[in-house]
Amino acid sequence: MSDFLSKFNKDKYDDLVNEKEDKEINNKEEKKAEKQEEKEPQQKQEEQASAVEKEEAVHKRETTPVSEPVSSRSSRRQDAEEEVEIDLDYRRKKKLRMWLIIAGSVLACLLIFFIYYMLVHVKVENFVDQPVSEVRAWAGENDVEVELEQEYSMEYDTNQVISQSVAEGDRIRKGKSLKLTSSLGADPEEIIPLADFSEMTQEEAQTWIDENKAENLQMVTEYSDDIEAGDFIKFSIKDSNIAESEYKRKDSAAVYYSKGEEVFEKNITIPDFTGVAKEEVEKWAEKNEVEMTYEEADSDSVEEGNIISQSEAADEKIAKRDKMEVVVSAGKAVIVPSFSGLTAEEASMNYPDLNVTVKHAFHADVAYGSLISQSVEPDTKLTNKDDKSVTVTYSQGRPYLHDFRGQSEGDLPKLFYEQYKSKGADINYIVKYVDSSELKGTVVDMGVFNEFVPMTYTVEVRISNNASAPPNPPDFSEGPENIYPESGAGEDVGQGELDPEPGAEESQDLLEDGENLEVDEK
Repeated sequence: MSDFLSKFNKDKYDDLVNEKEDKEINNKEEKKAEKQEEKEPQQKQEEQASAVEKEEAVHKRETTPVSEPVSSRSSRRQDAEEEVEIDLDYRRKKKLRMWLIIAGSVLACLLIFFIYYMLVHVKVENFVDQPVSEVRAWAGENDVEVELEQEYSMEYDTNQVISQSVAEGDRIRKGKSLKLTSSLGADPEEIIPLADFSEMTQEEAQTWIDENKAENLQMVTEYSDDIEAGDFIKFSIKDSNIAESEYKRKDSAAVYYSKGEEVFEKNITIPDFTGVAKEEVEKWAEKNEVEMTYEEADSDSVEEGNIISQSEAADEKIAKRDKMEVVVSAGKAVIVPSFSGLTAEEASMNYPDLNVTVKHAFHADVAYGSLISQSVEPDTKLTNKDDKSVTVTYSQGRPYLHDFRGQSEGDLPKLFYEQYKSKGADINYIVKYVDSSELKGTVVDMGVFNEFVPMTYTVEVRISNNASAPPNPPDFSEGPENIYPESGAGEDVGQGELDPEPGAEESQDLLEDGENLEVDEK
């Protein structure tokens, strides 16, 4: 303690006081310098000078109670004047530092906000003309909801995006909804005026289908042997009740164009079909898609139903759709003879392999017993596949009109049919009723009888009109007959309809012609 007090003498005290004063002066000067930094340099110097004077006055006042030598005070004043220096860049540097701090803070805030914004928002792409599935995939990856509206459109295909609520490049907050309008395609209920496809090529027709978005109108190509490749074949609507003028986009239809003739490689080996059954040939042709034609011919050596010959040689090559012909045996044939030199009895008995039917007919130019015609030409070959029936007709010469006097009027239709009509002679009669002693309905006279007449002839037959004559008893020896004619006296009488005898088809035709008979009444 004594040492410390011994060192703390008057000189040390003065130094401490001066150091304190210097610090106060410097602090005041720095404050004044900061306040006057914005003023002109001259003003700064004046203020600095006045500040120095004030500092000296203060220093004098504070140091007055202490008795100091004059030389010590003057030396301190000089030191103060020499040590006070004003830094003109200090204020500017301090302000600049402050602005840098502020700017850095703002930038940091902006950076934090930007990072946060980028994390909770996503940039929207251009989805127009894109499939809705791609938009949904993007939305799932970026946590964005999709609200979808649909409408018909001719410009965009089905399920393609037409418009979007957020433009391309803009951002949308995650969790929010992106509204989209997608296409349902063309309106299926719209009526489409159909083009004339027959005047269009296949390429033009396909372009028309694409432009009109006729998705249910199919383009079909098929092979054709008659129409050149690329040419129109036909147009058809599936529902036949729909007219072409009422065709809608939803209706199913098809337009056909030709692919030309189909050409196949000749890679099918033809077997030897000689003696093979027709059924086996049919199976082979069906399997290999060969157009097989079957002709029949008689054969004495090849069994019926087997192949006699073939148009293409065995072991040759043939292609699909090629044509081929085989001849199938119809068995042994029967040759039809000429019946002109045979009698009717010989014709019916000498040919048991044929079904010969003999007919007799009147003929104005062919002599009695001669052949008039035969239904099958001579030398014709008939097999088991053919109808072996042959009809031969022999002449009975010119028609001879018999005497029918004494016959009943009711028998005349049958007599004229069996005697003449059935044999090709157009012999008719007319009835004239006369007074006679004969029983009523009896033929009492004829205009012509027991002589030859032309093939077409009409004879007058006179019938008794006497109702008072006693009746003759009916003759039942030949079986029951209708002995009571339906026509009475004073009525027009014709030939009645009678069932022709079996086998008399030609005669029946002549009978059905009928004729009107004139009746004279008295």
